[in-house]
Amino acid sequence: MSPEKPYLLKKIFISITTVLGVLILSLPAIAQQNKLLDSAKNSFRAKPELASSLLVQVKNNAIKTNDNYSIITAELIEGNIAYFKGKHDQALAIYLHALTIAEKNNLHEQIAAICNEIGTLFKKNKDLKKALLYYTRAMNESIIISNDTQIANSHNNIGLVYEQDGKFSTALKQYKKALFYYQKAKDKLGESYSLEYIGYVFGLMKNYDSANKYLQKSLSLRKELKDNYGIAVCLIELAEINRDKKDFNLAINYAKQAIFFCKKINYPDMLQQGYLVLSEIYEHKKDFAQAYEAHKKYVAVKDSIFSVAKSNQINELQTRYDTEKKQQKIDLLNKESAIQKLKLTQREGIIIVISVGFLFSLVIGYLVYNRFKLRQNARLQNEVIAQQDLATKAVLNAEENERKRIASELHDGLGQMFSAVKLNLSALADHFEFKDEHGKKMYYKTLSLVDESCKEVRVISHQMAPNVLLKAGLTSAIRDFIDKIDVKKLKVNLSTFGLQDRLDQNIEIVLYRVIQEAVNNVIKHSGANSLDIQLTKDEEGINVMIEDNGNGFDTNQLEKFESIGLKNILTRVIYLNGTLDFSSTPGQGTLIAIFIPF
Repeated sequence: MSPEKPYLLKKIFISITTVLGVLILSLPAIAQQNKLLDSAKNSFRAKPELASSLLVQVKNNAIKTNDNYSIITAELIEGNIAYFKGKHDQALAIYLHALTIAEKNNLHEQIAAICNEIGTLFKKNKDLKKALLYYTRAMNESIIISNDTQIANSHNNIGLVYEQDGKFSTALKQYKKALFYYQKAKDKLGESYSLEYIGYVFGLMKNYDSANKYLQKSLSLRKELKDNYGIAVCLIELAEINRDKKDFNLAINYAKQAIFFCKKINYPDMLQQGYLVLSEIYEHKKDFAQAYEAHKKYVAVKDSIFSVAKSNQINELQTRYDTEKKQQKIDLLNKESAIQKLKLTQREGIIIVISVGFLFSLVIGYLVYNRFKLRQNARLQNEVIAQQDLATKAVLNAEENERKRIASELHDGLGQMFSAVKLNLSALADHFEFKDEHGKKMYYKTLSLVDESCKEVRVISHQMAPNVLLKAGLTSAIRDFIDKIDVKKLKVNLSTFGLQDRLDQNIEIVLYRVIQEAVNNVIKHSGANSLDIQLTKDEEGINVMIEDNGNGFDTNQLEKFESIGLKNILTRVIYLNGTLDFSSTPGQGTLIAIFIPF
């Protein structure tokens, strides 16, 4: 070891120890900030003044330490306070200021959260165009950070905009995409909301059987999660669906279940809704006496809620007064104990730095001891991975080379033979006469069949080895492929994001073959008339979404539908260490999601 290395290691050790010491000393301040933010989040609706005073402390502390995350979070809560007070212009100004800070610091997660809040504000004010604009940006930011839950939230929000605009089919597609991403993220609460939204939209579309099916799934999941609010909402919506379906007895049963449950959990807001729905059901049933009784109970609950609100206002004023008095006492005690706390903090900081230094020395010794062993293991692992990659590429190259060889044989061999047969048949027409009209028709029919065979051989050879894939890339090859599909039978929509540059040749070939196989399966089996293909490239890899509006199938019985085509798709995706997911319901189409990592 050279003389400089011990000195360099000593400098590194001192630097790291100093940084760790500073971080440890700042931990109490960070914890205090998080505690204040949590208190503000929990109180901003019931006690907005208290929440505002807490947020002032948070922002003052954050400005001193240049803590942009806390500043943005505080302003997001301030905007929510203004929103719930009905001051929408003030709320929008606060949101936009927070958005500017988040954009300057490339905080994608917070940009997505702010855009969702702005979208909700515009939706509340019936400006659906701007709401959709901000919700879409929130989804794009979520895609950048690969946050499946945030992506699902954005799809749900976009669906709510389309639902409010009366575009129920488009809303339904968004809710189903949200359901897919919630299931991918294993977010059962989000999944329950998507199931409820899907059921509610089916009800608006008067597809009551599907509405009942999805609402029942949501209700079952919310019971599992013990989501009381969600249970009450599902019961009331089931009552409304069956009311519109004219199944009044079942509607009454669900409404009574909702009322009983809301009484049990002491939830007056939903209780009044339950009585109102029950009254409307009895009115539709022409049972006006029962309708009147239910409406009286609805009015009684509504009046009690108003009385509770007044009482809460009085209690809030008293709490505000008591809080101000306590705050004055706390400020006085803080001034007296500030010097003592500073001394204790310095002493504890020294002890912590010494302890961390000792532990860090032990860790360095352990790392040096194991360094060679870890390096050897890593080298071996890399070699194994490299051999696997070579084997994968060899398989793919061999398959593509065989396709090219067969395509060449078809074009140059069988294709030329068909062309020669066609020429010879055409020449024969001048050398003999037909005995009757039937013979003449058979001759020209045979000539037509030979011509069609020539064209079919040419199409097959081009599909097996498309030159456009090698020359222009994946996007152009797929567009060339779908342009040859009859639009009257199947309309294919292709959208791509981030594919300006060429991909690795193996990835392009695999994705082209997978999409080609999937489209052929849709044409052969699904009965669909519309197909959406979306390719998205980000830092982590490539996402492919293939969705049709065909017959669909039960994914719980996927093994019954595993044809050679599906097996080929799965095999090719596995070759590139990718993942393949199916989402389908009988009669509701099929969604295939593919992810190929880089």
